[in-house]
Amino acid sequence: MRTKNEQSRRSGSRWLRVAWLLGALVLGGVAVLLGALVESASSGHSAEPEAEKLREPTASGKYYPGDPDSLRATVRKHLSQAALPAELPLGDKELVALVVPHSAYRQSGAVAACAYRLLEGRRYESVVVIGPSHVFPFEGVAVSEADVWRTPLGDVAVDRAAVRALQATGVGVRVDARAMRAETSIEVNLPFLQVALGEFKLVPLLMRDFSQSMSTTLGTALAEWAQNRSVLLIASANLSQFMPYEHASEVDRETLAAIQTLNAEEFARTTARLRSRFVPSLTSLTCAEGPVKAVLVAASLLGADEAHVLSYANSADVSGGPKDEVFGYGAVAIYRESRSGERAEEEAQDQFSSAQQQRLLQMARRAIEEYVRTGRVVEIDETEAVLLAERAAFVTLRKDGELRGWSRSLGTTRQLVAAVRDQAIAAATQDPRFPAVELSELGELEIEIHVLSRLRRIERPSEINLLRHGVAVESAGKRDCFLPEVARDAGWSSETLLSRLCEDKMGLPPDAWRRGASVYVFTVQEFSSAS
Repeated sequence: MRTKNEQSRRSGSRWLRVAWLLGALVLGGVAVLLGALVESASSGHSAEPEAEKLREPTASGKYYPGDPDSLRATVRKHLSQAALPAELPLGDKELVALVVPHSAYRQSGAVAACAYRLLEGRRYESVVVIGPSHVFPFEGVAVSEADVWRTPLGDVAVDRAAVRALQATGVGVRVDARAMRAETSIEVNLPFLQVALGEFKLVPLLMRDFSQSMSTTLGTALAEWAQNRSVLLIASANLSQFMPYEHASEVDRETLAAIQTLNAEEFARTTARLRSRFVPSLTSLTCAEGPVKAVLVAASLLGADEAHVLSYANSADVSGGPKDEVFGYGAVAIYRESRSGERAEEEAQDQFSSAQQQRLLQMARRAIEEYVRTGRVVEIDETEAVLLAERAAFVTLRKDGELRGWSRSLGTTRQLVAAVRDQAIAAATQDPRFPAVELSELGELEIEIHVLSRLRRIERPSEINLLRHGVAVESAGKRDCFLPEVARDAGWSSETLLSRLCEDKMGLPPDAWRRGASVYVFTVQEFSSAS
C-alpha cells in the first residue's frame, strides 16, 4: 500500500508531466508568434532585393550553446569522447543511414556523438534529416520553405533540387513554414553535422503521420531519389519517454533490436506489442516512429544489410537524476555493401534499342493474330543475334487499360524471339482467368513485354539491389520469382522478399532460401505497344 507521501509524489509527478506538455505548446506558440513578427518586419523593406529565405535557429541557447566557440567546443568534446563498438564494419561497407536522438546536448549529446563520429572523413552531397513534428499537426510530409538553415556555426544550404524532386513524386510533400520554424528535432542535428561532416546540403523533412503507408511511401520515394547519389539518411528520434527506469531499459532494448532487423514492418509490430504492454497516458515508446520506419524502408531499398547499435543511455544514466520517469536515447548505424564491387554487367546491363523493341512487339502481335485466326504457330524469321539469345520474357495483354491476359516463363533455354512468341500466344489463349482472345478484339489489344536478363545466382541477400533486381528462387524442381517493383512498392527488406517468395508464391517454408534453395537476381526491361 502506498504511503500518503508516495501518493503525493506520484500526483505531483503527473502534474509535472502535464505542465511539461503545456509548456512545450506555449513555447511553440511563442516561436510561431516571433516568426510572424520577424516576417512582418521584413516585409516592410520591399525596396530591397529579395534575399535567400533563411531559417533562423530556434534551439540555440536552449538545446545547445548559442555562442559559436562554446558550441564548437561542446560538439568536439562529445565527438572526441565517443566510444564506438569494436565490431563495426571496415572499408567494405558504406554507411547509408543513422538513427540519432534530438534532446538537449547535455542529455543526449554523448549518445548522438557516437553516430556523428562515424562521419569524420566521409563525404556526402546531401543529408536527409527526417524528424517528428511535436507541435503542429499537418497532412503528408512537411518541407522547409527556406533556402538556408542557420546555426551559430554558420549556414547550411537546403538541397532545393531534392525538395522539388520529392514534391513532384505525389507522396504529399508540402511546404509548411510554421511547422518547420517551431520544430527543433531537425535543427539539433546540424551543429554535429557541420563539425563532423563539413560541407553538405540539407534535405529537412518533418512527419506527423506515422502510418505504415505514409512511411513506406516516403521511404520508397527517398530511395528512388537517392539511388546513384551520395546521400546520408538520418532518422531524428528519441526513444521511451516518462517511463520508470526498468521499463524504459527493457522497452528501449527491444526497440533498438527491432531497428536492427532493418524491417519497417517488424519495427512497427514491435512498437505495437510494447505499446500494449507498457504505455499509459503521457508515456511513449518513441516520438518518431514514422521517421524511423521511413528510413528503414529507404535504407533497405538502397541495399542496407547490417545495423549496429552504437550507444544507448537514458536521462537517469546521464544525469544521475530520478529513475521514476526517464527519457531514452539511442544511436544506430546502418550499412550496405560497397557499390564499388558491383558487377560491371549490372552497371551496364544490356538494353534493347527502339527498333529491337518494335520487332519483338510485332512478333507478339503477329503470333497472337495467326494463332487466333488459324491455330498455327508462326515461324521464326529473325536473324539478329541479340534477339536470338537465350532469354526469358513475360507478356501482358491489356484492353481498354484493363488486364486481358498474362503469361510468363523463367526458363532460359529458348531464343528470346521464340519466348516472346510463345508467351504472347499463352497470354491470349491460356490465362485461366479470362476467355481466349477473339478475332474481334485483336485491334484493341495493348501488348506489354518484360524481358529478363540472364539469371545470376547469389549467395547473400545483401547482393540484391531492391530498386533494380527481380529475385527468383529454385528449390525441389520449383522456380518462381518477384519482379523488381514488388519489394520496392511493399517496402520489404531483402530477407522479407525472399521469405515471402518462398512461402506465398512457392508453398515452401519461409526460410527455404536459407536451407539449400538456389537464389537468383535479374534485371528487367519493359516496353509496350502504347509506349
